[in-house]
Amino acid sequence: MAPVEFTVSGGEGTPLEFAAALVATKSLLVVTYPGGWAQVSRGLAVGRAAPAVVTTRVRVLRLAVLDLRHFPSASALPSITDVVGDVVALHDTRSWDTAPVVQALRRLGRPVVLFTAVHSWVPVDPASAFIGWSAPYVVIAEPRGVGEGRVEDALWQFRELERRRLVRFTALPEPPPPDDRAVTVMVALPGATEGIAGTLRPGADYEVWVHVGQHAAALPCDLELRAVLSMNGRAVQSESFVLPAEGSSPWVSFPVTTPYASVPWSGELVIYSGVVPVHVQQVVLPVGAGESHSTARFRLSRTFADLAPLSSRVASIMVLGERALVASGGVPSWISLDLGDLPRSLPHVSGLDPWYGKDFPAFCEDLAALARQGSSLCARLFGSDAPADRIRRLARAGGRPAGLMIADLTTGTVPWSLIYDLPFQDGPYRLCASVGQFGPFGAGGEVPAHCPVADHSGNVLCPFGFWGLSCVLEQPVGPLVPVVSPRPRPFEVSMAVDHGMDRALTERHVTELMSMLPPEVVSSAYVSPSELGRSLADESMDVVHLHFREGFLDAEEIERWDREGVWPRPHWPSRKPLVVGTSPMTGLVRAFSDGGASAVISPETVVPQDMAGWVTGVVLARLAAGFSAGEALRLTRWEMIGRGNVMGLAYTLHGNADLRLR
Repeated sequence: MAPVEFTVSGGEGTPLEFAAALVATKSLLVVTYPGGWAQVSRGLAVGRAAPAVVTTRVRVLRLAVLDLRHFPSASALPSITDVVGDVVALHDTRSWDTAPVVQALRRLGRPVVLFTAVHSWVPVDPASAFIGWSAPYVVIAEPRGVGEGRVEDALWQFRELERRRLVRFTALPEPPPPDDRAVTVMVALPGATEGIAGTLRPGADYEVWVHVGQHAAALPCDLELRAVLSMNGRAVQSESFVLPAEGSSPWVSFPVTTPYASVPWSGELVIYSGVVPVHVQQVVLPVGAGESHSTARFRLSRTFADLAPLSSRVASIMVLGERALVASGGVPSWISLDLGDLPRSLPHVSGLDPWYGKDFPAFCEDLAALARQGSSLCARLFGSDAPADRIRRLARAGGRPAGLMIADLTTGTVPWSLIYDLPFQDGPYRLCASVGQFGPFGAGGEVPAHCPVADHSGNVLCPFGFWGLSCVLEQPVGPLVPVVSPRPRPFEVSMAVDHGMDRALTERHVTELMSMLPPEVVSSAYVSPSELGRSLADESMDVVHLHFREGFLDAEEIERWDREGVWPRPHWPSRKPLVVGTSPMTGLVRAFSDGGASAVISPETVVPQDMAGWVTGVVLARLAAGFSAGEALRLTRWEMIGRGNVMGLAYTLHGNADLRLR
């Protein structure tokens, strides 16, 4: 039989874990892994066939195990068809031809895992696969046709591809995500020990009970949480409680008096960890008619087991329709998001020089115009009770910028990075010394966590007055992802380009990008929306860089990829790429997040194509250097300020500010 050709890829894990993943699609797996054979044959009697159970990260393997080395020929083999096991594990022998035995077992519908030497020739076909080891990677070789092959040939091909940096990587499928921890809401009569169902009487007293359920996965430690209930027309109520490491929380109760009108009475239940809203439900109580029910609206954690990093946040704003719940210590309070006729436009500037900046007078003019707008927004939203004082105080007390979470279910309601929390009005103003230091032609240097100038009295223009420059902002739309990939893969960027983009500017962007990142980590291609779906189907990148015009892609197209099977399910289960766009991605953020992306970074307004490409390169270079996503974006904004460009305030991070590549 002639030698077979095969395609080779790499993976991270153990050969036995990849065997567990591949038995669903392959009927023969040729494995060279002594440790794996020792694991499946533990306790196997000489000359006997026996069942074995091996647990891997992928699945539980139930095996019928037989060592062929103990038999002189195929006729001397004991029966293995009646041994319990979904898969047959065999150890090859060099003294006689074992191929007929393997083929017979395959015809019976039981996949075979054949442990053999690296140099042994084995008859294979496209329903087979080789699994070898080239530290630190597992090598998977799939035959392109029928013939004979050796694992050592696959290892040689893998090492050659690795030397040329052309090797593909295949990820192990992750276990299904854990079930969401349930949060239960019930209504009871005052002093009762059981909840009631059905209609509530108008103008009557009741108690709303809240309960965080148990979960199969234990928490790292007991959690101090807070339940906040805000029913329409009533004051916000808050109760602290402890969720134990194992088990469920105690019931928390809130006294309520129903309205006198017979209407469905709605409100919001929010579970806070510190100042961060972890879980939000809309609660509807039937006054006069109907049934009570609650609907989950937002969650940052599915299990509550990953809340420890959120302790660094100093404030949060939970946007719910036309109002928002602000938490910065103490009982959260509502603010109205009715901005009236106030301008809320994001920065859109022209006249940039070839280095994407402006001179000092033009920069100050742009910054002052945004400060007037941002100060008016701050006064309208928060009045005299702004959380700005607390945010600035905590930032000065710590050695890092204040973390501020905007949980915005509607997206785009308020340009939060433009909020200017220092007094600023029309008329003469003075420049804070930080404008000269960190602005164009300034001394620059490391940007501190807060403004180094203490005096901000009067009408003062200071870049640290903008939330986008003084804080690390994050605007997640769902559960937070801490890392793109937990495994030390090589960093990879997949760039998808719209055919309608300016070709010369695109080539300039690619040149800039490859000057900021190692050229071999970037791959690019011109694609249509349908081609984009196929190119993003596999877990093969850390960053999806979308270089396209506004309107090139819509959420319905992404949903079609999922609905029609273009994207496998689950999609991006373990390697969850960061999506970075050069154009506004209104409506796409949630679609990509639901598709498995860890976060999305994009501008909220149209920006010049050449500048958008440069900004992307700066952000990705910082991510590759180990910065978190929130800090990488904040420092990029400051680098743009140093060139006289305020457009960094137009960019938003939809995801975890602590997100890192590895």
